[in-house]
Amino acid sequence: MRKARWGLIVVGVVVIAGVAWWCFDVFFMDKYFPATPTLFKIGFVNDWEYDERKRMKHKLTNRAPVELRTAVDFLNKEFQPDVVVGGGDYIESSNVKKEKAKRYLREINTIFRDIQAERFYALGNHDMRSLTKSEVREILGMEENHIMRDIGDWRIIVLDTNFNKEDDSDRAEKNYVVGYVARSELEWLRKNLDTDRPVIVFSHHAPVSFIGEKGQLVQNILNEESVRTVLEERGNVVAVVSGHSPLSYHERRNGIHYFIVDTLVNEPALGSFATIELTYMPSTSKFRPISCASIALSQKGIHPQEYEKRWCFNERDNEEPRTSFASVSIEAAEAGEEENEESAPQK
Repeated sequence: MRKARWGLIVVGVVVIAGVAWWCFDVFFMDKYFPATPTLFKIGFVNDWEYDERKRMKHKLTNRAPVELRTAVDFLNKEFQPDVVVGGGDYIESSNVKKEKAKRYLREINTIFRDIQAERFYALGNHDMRSLTKSEVREILGMEENHIMRDIGDWRIIVLDTNFNKEDDSDRAEKNYVVGYVARSELEWLRKNLDTDRPVIVFSHHAPVSFIGEKGQLVQNILNEESVRTVLEERGNVVAVVSGHSPLSYHERRNGIHYFIVDTLVNEPALGSFATIELTYMPSTSKFRPISCASIALSQKGIHPQEYEKRWCFNERDNEEPRTSFASVSIEAAEAGEEENEESAPQK
């Protein structure tokens, strides 16, 4: 009887100690014994839109070399990022013959190659108005149309948003504005989101729509809902950063922060590019590990914007209102795109 009693006491002590440890681990471990946060820095320079023409609507296209050089110098000398991502639309090739478009792309990329960090590229719709994807890749030194890299604590994904809706084929030598993501690209994205790392995604077109100044819905990707469905599946995507549209924009939807950075040669926001600081705070809890991160995105240029946002794994509530700072009329920008598509013969 005495041995049984002592046995029950020992079991009780073990159970109480276990429960106490579980409570401490779940409720206090991350607070009192946090892991050391890590910092990861990314530059994002989108929509260079280089062309020898002085102006195309709101775009000062021949200013691209000067503005890109300013961005490169700032990133190299002041920000010193780990990675720099080109956001697509490197040239304004509307109605430009193939050989001239190739020359534009080589000339402007010569400046971007001075970046003193690893460089990634997203493909944009203006890049393929005169060229094929393979031609753009060859000039820029891209191995594939999309990218996945694990660097430090993070996974970086660069998504291709330039496909034909009719048959999922690559878009090439065609005037178009709105993006589309093929089923094969969505499967590639789903496969590469299968990770325990926090993920940041870059794309030329943003997988969110916004309301224009006249109340109309401005769509960036035709099948944006399919893209967001894949992005949300694992609960590990911190943010999606895109370009394409001439405005600064943020919204948080189902736990993911979506950012649009204004364009480099958009006259009202001339010189726009972004610095991104990602701070990762891994959990020290064994029983309920919930790792978190913060993202600070700073848009430079003459129309600066600052965003500081927090994120945690599988945190899908607490939606935030959309924040939009349009530096040019979206209607005017769309009209300019349509005019580019319909204008006269290639030069």
